[in-house]
Amino acid sequence: MDFFKGRSCRITYILILACTFICMSIFVFVQPFGDGPDEINRYKVVSYIENHGHIPRGEDPEIIIDGYGASYAFQPILTYMIEGYILHALSPLHPDPGLKLIIARYVNVIIGLIAAYFTLKLSKELFKDPMCALMFALGVIFLPQNIFVYTYVNTDGMGLLSVILMIYGTIKGYRTDFDRRSLISLCTGIILCLMSYYNCYGYILTAFIAFVVYFIIHGSYKEMLSKGLLIVLFTALFAGWWFIRNMILYNGDIFALTARRECADATGNILWLENMRNTYKVQGYSLKEMVFGTDYYTLVWKSFIAMFGPMAIPTHHYVYMSYKYLTCICILGLFIPKRTSLLQDRDKKDSLSFLLTLFTGMLIPAALALYYSYSWDFQPQGRYYLPCLIPLAMILCVGMEKLITLIKGCIYRLTQNKKTSEISKVFLYFMIYAFFFMSLVISIYKMISYYSTNS
Repeated sequence: MDFFKGRSCRITYILILACTFICMSIFVFVQPFGDGPDEINRYKVVSYIENHGHIPRGEDPEIIIDGYGASYAFQPILTYMIEGYILHALSPLHPDPGLKLIIARYVNVIIGLIAAYFTLKLSKELFKDPMCALMFALGVIFLPQNIFVYTYVNTDGMGLLSVILMIYGTIKGYRTDFDRRSLISLCTGIILCLMSYYNCYGYILTAFIAFVVYFIIHGSYKEMLSKGLLIVLFTALFAGWWFIRNMILYNGDIFALTARRECADATGNILWLENMRNTYKVQGYSLKEMVFGTDYYTLVWKSFIAMFGPMAIPTHHYVYMSYKYLTCICILGLFIPKRTSLLQDRDKKDSLSFLLTLFTGMLIPAALALYYSYSWDFQPQGRYYLPCLIPLAMILCVGMEKLITLIKGCIYRLTQNKKTSEISKVFLYFMIYAFFFMSLVISIYKMISYYSTNS
């Protein structure tokens, strides 16, 4: 059964994207303003651009976060710029505040739909077996927290899209010798990443390494230089201006991290800042004690799956337990000595190079999120780990594919009927598809129930 050929492919894409759009739209309309993580302070930047028609300085009093003393405008704000300039263009029509918020949120919905589309395309590049490819795509797209992150004002969604584009551009480049389309995907991903979310920057490094290693393996250094220079040129053209601006505004501080801290120290609430910076590292606790001796680990893995609003709306207990047990089963499946369709038609050296850089890309944002909570500001939130979702889902799908292959083989040996064994495979995959869909539906129902009860 091939979901990615001809008419079946179009129907599959349409159904998944339509379902994704409907689910995101429910979140957009149900959740009140400000219930998404720090949406109020993020929206200040959008409103500033709407009202003034230009990008604010990070220390502008109009956008300063109460207590913290700095703002979101110190970091890359491409999503807020898009939202702000759209609202600025619509200002002669005098839309009411509620409509403006919906418009701003729908910018992220569109980003989420583009991310879902490229996740589907990426799944075809990763897995030769179409059923396993669809399992990977649905596992990523229908993860409730992944749906949620595209439904309120933030830059996280753009960062996640950039990761998908970089991975897709890299793996497609390995198959096409980095043709024009793969270079466009890779370059677009790098630009969007630079302009949206620091936590995803590790993937830029790993994409660069994968690009260089490919041409080293295949010995085409001239081609590497010419194509690499194109990426550098377009990246500098479309993203470089932001960092030049930072250097001019913040005395050479290219990432504005020092400027943000100095602004917070100068204008923030001293007691609030002291409490925030009284980290587990400052208190002398080990990293292990923070992760397992507090609620950090539990909150992170639960909010990675589904925890909406201001980290206050969990999904059903059985959804968490099902994801937990399914993950354990997938990990066990990794040790089964069976072949997998992952990168099955690729050169072994290319596959190894791609996988090593991809796993490194997964570890960097996880390490950054962990260290940030330990040494800067305790934030046990799964959304900081969502950049790890693509490689993590890939690993787990390999384990599940091996397990299903084993079960299919056992059924064949018992029945000596190839059709029966094939039906068992289809049944198992559709059970997993149904699980992803039902987990999302249950999570949305829990969110609607929470707001209807507490309205």
